[in-house]
Amino acid sequence: MKVKVSVTTKLLSIVVAMMLTVTVAIAVMLIAQSQSNIEQQHKDFQLKNQRQMAWMDELFTVRLLVWVETFSRWGHTETLSEQELLNALKESEDALNVSLQISDMWLFNADGKLITGNREKMPVFIPEMEQHTRDQIRPQNRFDCREMCYRYVTAPIMIEDQQIAVLVLSSSFGELLAALSQFSSAYKIAIVRYEGYSADNIDLKIVSQLSNQNQQIVNTVLAATPSDATTEGMVERGVLVKQDKKRLLVSLLPMSEQHYYILFIRDITAVVESVNAYQNMVIGTAITLFFLFTVLLLLLIHQYKTKLLQLVERLPLLAEHRYQEFSHGSSFRRQWKDKLFPDELDLLEETAHNLAERLEEQDSKIAASNAQLENMAMFDGLTGLPNRTMMTFQIEKHIVNATRDQGLAAVLFLDLDDFKKVNDSHGHDVGDKLIHAASERIANAVGEHDLVGRFGGDEFVILLSKVRDKSEVEAVAKSVINVFSRPIQVDSLPFYVSTSIGVAITNQPETTAMELLRHADIAMYEAKALKGASFKLYDASMNIKVMRKVELEREARVALRENQFSLALQPQISIDTFRLEGFEALIRWYHPVKGYISPGEFIPMLENTPFMLELDYWVLTRSLRILNELNISGYSELKMAINISAAQFSDITLPNFLAQQLALYELAPDKVELELTETALVSDMDSAIDVCKALQDMGCLVAIDDFGTGYSSLSYLKSLPVDYVKIDQSFISGMLDNPEDANIVESTIALVRSLGRTVIAEGVETPEQLGKLGEFYCHQAQGYLISPPIPEAQLWERLEKNVKDGCWQNVDKRNAGSSQHQFEF
Repeated sequence: MKVKVSVTTKLLSIVVAMMLTVTVAIAVMLIAQSQSNIEQQHKDFQLKNQRQMAWMDELFTVRLLVWVETFSRWGHTETLSEQELLNALKESEDALNVSLQISDMWLFNADGKLITGNREKMPVFIPEMEQHTRDQIRPQNRFDCREMCYRYVTAPIMIEDQQIAVLVLSSSFGELLAALSQFSSAYKIAIVRYEGYSADNIDLKIVSQLSNQNQQIVNTVLAATPSDATTEGMVERGVLVKQDKKRLLVSLLPMSEQHYYILFIRDITAVVESVNAYQNMVIGTAITLFFLFTVLLLLLIHQYKTKLLQLVERLPLLAEHRYQEFSHGSSFRRQWKDKLFPDELDLLEETAHNLAERLEEQDSKIAASNAQLENMAMFDGLTGLPNRTMMTFQIEKHIVNATRDQGLAAVLFLDLDDFKKVNDSHGHDVGDKLIHAASERIANAVGEHDLVGRFGGDEFVILLSKVRDKSEVEAVAKSVINVFSRPIQVDSLPFYVSTSIGVAITNQPETTAMELLRHADIAMYEAKALKGASFKLYDASMNIKVMRKVELEREARVALRENQFSLALQPQISIDTFRLEGFEALIRWYHPVKGYISPGEFIPMLENTPFMLELDYWVLTRSLRILNELNISGYSELKMAINISAAQFSDITLPNFLAQQLALYELAPDKVELELTETALVSDMDSAIDVCKALQDMGCLVAIDDFGTGYSSLSYLKSLPVDYVKIDQSFISGMLDNPEDANIVESTIALVRSLGRTVIAEGVETPEQLGKLGEFYCHQAQGYLISPPIPEAQLWERLEKNVKDGCWQNVDKRNAGSSQHQFEF
């Protein structure tokens, strides 16, 4: 492919365009700045003139008032009569006209009568000013323009008999204009009156005294003002007028009287010529610099283009691994170190040369890095122990070697008990440190030829070498368990950690590493069922049990989908009245092929599976539906006791789900009793208290199930917000024969009653047991004596048969002492 427009040409075009843009922009900015300088000078000139005018106006007024004050004191006017005052003023009239340029003078006597001065020349507002002066006994000042502009000042003068005469003086603006002209260096100055707009331009009439020549010049300038000139523009910016070869700036300064302005004509010819020369210099310099930089860029880009094309022609040599030929072909690289200011292409050339020299070396480094990465992939980053991949590979090798030498291949799969609580309560940082400390203890507990690996999380695998007997493996397992008898110290915190170990042994060479690890894993879960700090040796029955668990979970999912599950309802009655208080919902499973499957068989196997939570919510929903049917049928006073599993109890969606179901079936929350085992409640007391309170806030009842079999203590019973306490049937069945059981039952009932809770006795099977519970003042009871769990399909028949006036009738004494027990869920 041939290059039509090189990148250097494109770059040059872009740079030239940018330079042109920048040059034009800078030139425009400089020209605009020069114009703004003229406007700024005008603003400064206006501000200065305003200040000077205000100052001189005030100065002139003060001079008149000072003269009047001086005259009155010098002449002692308070003792003069009107005629004497008049004579004194006439004597001072010539001096007053010379020094203050007074045009006219009027004197009013104490009665307000004009006693001197030309009445015809007196403005109409003079009597009003005279009256204000007399009333306020203070001078007045006013500016007035008609054909000409004058300033009028009135001053009170005290004469004989404490009477007040008023003197009125008027003067033209000639002195003020002369002073302004001198201070402002204006070419011409005049007072004008705005009279609107004529056909050609703005109409301004001169109202100040000027010589004929000055008046002619000013009128000529006013006639030459642009047609779009306005008074606002002439105040803010002024207008430029050409007269002969002069450049005149015409501006207006507002006076206190409306439509009257002081006209300033300034000769700014020198300033305009200076600005024009500056602008021409800016434009000329910009054009010169633009062409100069363009030529320099052309020369520079041409050199870059040559270098770049040569490098492009040689780059394919790198793809062909002809590195030496690539390096020797550079004519520019040899000049690299000789250049004072090397550029980017020189650097690129040197970099390409270095690349060609090191590519082969880099290939070998890559190979070495790959080997290092493979090694890193075989070890755990936290503990430095072999990881799952490495251990699996080593176990595969060991099985072959051990069985070939008539030995045993033994694997220990261990897990730290309740490690998740450490992460949840102290954070993953502490958990990682605990894992690292545990790995060191495990490594120290085995032989130097044994291999310890981390499979992830809190799981470790030990591969034993040179094993000849099963007892050797058991000894290692006990040793590992014993090293955790002492607490592990992490950040000054002691952690009491135990471990559950599964052991798998084989002497069969066809056994794979994955099979051996799976067997050890199964055995480890069997050890966990023993509540930790123990080990189990794998046998085939464990695998059958696992397979049975998997099969049972699959069948249970099908059972739920095909409505094989149902509920059985066991009555709960009041012991003293035999009044029916409600039912406890118990799950039942009837398999179409296997028949009845005991809850004692399928619940423990499904307990730790994800399906269990789904089954929990099915039981809750089904129980509430039956309670709704009872309400509709007239049994609105009955409650429904529903067993809640530990997983469901810790599920954050339980309260919302329960509220939705209560609303759906229009049930009163106080007719729903949720039963929780001691183990579920005490495992996390803070969380248990929060959930129980949330359920009670909804109005539901909360019960402790199987009380006495777990962590029974007064402290947690007082702390937990529960409504019912159910005494486990193991205590009920033995209380007639065992005095200790009787004492436990009696004291438990007394304790619960003292706390204001209701006591329910489970597993009542004989009339004697029921009578004894009555003696202990137990509130309620349930069991086979009263009724076995009733299948939900038979519920209505049994209610009709056994319930009369709300009380449970015909206690079946033939079932007393039956060895069958209900399994609660």
